[in-house]
Amino acid sequence: MKPQQSSVSVASHGVQESVTFGIKESGMAHIMGVLRNQLYSDKVLAVVREYTCNAVDANVEAGKADTPITVTLPNRMNPYFKVRDNGLGLTQEDVNDIYAFYGESTKRNSNDQIGMLGIGSKAAFAYGDNFVINSYVNGKKIMYNAYIDESQRGQISKLGEEDTSEPDGVEIVVPVRDDDYQEFQTKAEGLFKWFKVRPEVKGCPEFNYEDQKDILFSGTGWRWLQADNRWHSGNAHVIMGNIGYPIDQSGLNLTDEDYQNYNNLLTSSLVLEMDIGDVEISASREKLQFTEYTRKNILARLETVRDELVDKIQEEFEGCKTLFDAKCLLGELFDYGSGLYSLRDTLLKKMEFNGEPITDWQFSSCLLYTSDAA
Repeated sequence: MKPQQSSVSVASHGVQESVTFGIKESGMAHIMGVLRNQLYSDKVLAVVREYTCNAVDANVEAGKADTPITVTLPNRMNPYFKVRDNGLGLTQEDVNDIYAFYGESTKRNSNDQIGMLGIGSKAAFAYGDNFVINSYVNGKKIMYNAYIDESQRGQISKLGEEDTSEPDGVEIVVPVRDDDYQEFQTKAEGLFKWFKVRPEVKGCPEFNYEDQKDILFSGTGWRWLQADNRWHSGNAHVIMGNIGYPIDQSGLNLTDEDYQNYNNLLTSSLVLEMDIGDVEISASREKLQFTEYTRKNILARLETVRDELVDKIQEEFEGCKTLFDAKCLLGELFDYGSGLYSLRDTLLKKMEFNGEPITDWQFSSCLLYTSDAA
């Protein structure tokens, strides 16, 4: 993913001496420890998310975006979490010059892939002290062990090489503690529900994706789902690079006008599908960064949702022959159990029948006319 560039103008008048920021050799192990142990608040989810996202990126790079990655969940017979992609594999040069270094990435010049920070490939170190990298390239399988050594900086050591008939790609193998098998499955079920191409999952007898709510309406980069609770509350989500990020309304810094226009949209019924690079995310990839760039793009998409949703609901009334029919339909749409209940105040101001506003779903006998009679 291409990072957003910020321009900074600094006055240099009067500067007598300066020094460039950096990291001393003596502090390198400490910084690496911070990146390993303090970056991720949910370490199991970090392992699942980072390696599956990297695998999807590898498939995209190899022109296989529609090919599912393979995920093997840990169990008693096979206590490892594994992720296998169908990408180009890692050469020895790739391992030496890119994979082994924090901050190195090949993905910063493209928005076709979600990665860019050069940190996620080491996410297994947030969970344990070692993991295995199996690289398949041109009929060869090369095995590496990544581990935390006495220096606390970590190393990648080549374990061996052998002939193979398996296709090119990379397999990550992370040892998992007995007590964590179920947590890996639970976190994977919640994460993979957003994936455009869902992974092929092995290692468990039954893998259940979290329920996807019925889609009531959809438009340009958005879906409106059936309400998932009677209070029509919860967070709207942004989906970018297969990851779902809840929208913290306070982070949007809504003006009074924005609040009136968009507040009722920001419920769990709304899913915004953003292209890679349209919003900025934290280094841990756990949440959105509500920068001015992110806020601007989310608000622009909310405006699209509001306008298109009004048009789509208005289409429902075009088949009504009488005002009575239109008011009955309005009552159904904005019933307390409807997925549109939270929008009733906003949309009631915009609904029309035969060019006249429908302000409520109340009616009397004098209104029971047909459009032909009118």
